[in-house]
Amino acid sequence: MSGGRALRAVRAPLSFLARWNLLLALGMTAFTAAIQALAGTRPEPLAPLVVFLTLYSIYTVDRVADSGADALTHPERASFSRTNARLMRRTAIAAYALALAAAWAHAGPRGTAAALLPLGAVLLYSFPFLPPRLARRAGFSRLKEVLVLKNVVVAATLAATATLQVALGGAHAPAARATLAAAGAFLFGRWWINSLTFDLRDEEGDRANGIRTVPVVLGRTRTLRLLHGGNALVGAATLAAPLLLPLRPEFALLAWSSVYAWAYLRALGAGGDPHFLCDVVADGELLVLAAVVLPAAL
Repeated sequence: MSGGRALRAVRAPLSFLARWNLLLALGMTAFTAAIQALAGTRPEPLAPLVVFLTLYSIYTVDRVADSGADALTHPERASFSRTNARLMRRTAIAAYALALAAAWAHAGPRGTAAALLPLGAVLLYSFPFLPPRLARRAGFSRLKEVLVLKNVVVAATLAATATLQVALGGAHAPAARATLAAAGAFLFGRWWINSLTFDLRDEEGDRANGIRTVPVVLGRTRTLRLLHGGNALVGAATLAAPLLLPLRPEFALLAWSSVYAWAYLRALGAGGDPHFLCDVVADGELLVLAAVVLPAAL
């Protein structure tokens, strides 16, 4: 098989997983297991399962809800979401119902409440919640339209989804709590960078839709500089964390994600395929990282 055919053979299944939001969900699931190992908590499957089902569900709902706007920024994904909208809605509802049941079995009412937080976030993020008259005055009707805040909401939701489920599973020791706090900060930084990278990909469509994002305001070149700077800062902080906090030395392995991100940011800046780099490479980042960290932390 030639190199080009081999690459296409690999890209096809990865792109399929990305269309169904499974790549991101699987990555966060594996990373949740890595957090359990780094925190020294009892390894159990319910916390990663809740994370998988919750993230699959909320991202599927968001993709279906935003298929209209995606027609400009990501026409292939928009077409896929529209074609499979009914099935995607049904599987998202079923997944969330299972997530709530698993969260209850995992940590009772507190686990269920934690599993409901991403649902509240996606409803405010993806769907208009302000009356039209008030929305015209405010300049937005959903959080997705608010400069910078949209990236903060995404990063905070993803970080909280994983760390809260692990915390509720019994991370009571001071060292475990320090690990969860550091892992939450790490996830927030990683997903802030990733969400801003997706905005860079969607700049043209967001500009046409009248949505103010960081790339729309700053432009492509300055946004890439901001991303590289933020990525270097996350890497440096991750390397320093075990020296400043009661963390296992293996925590520093998370800094490999900054090398990984540097590679896809460089490829994006050089004109690489933005959809594959974002939907597959960036969304698959935590799956690759967990494969490095988890064996060392067990």
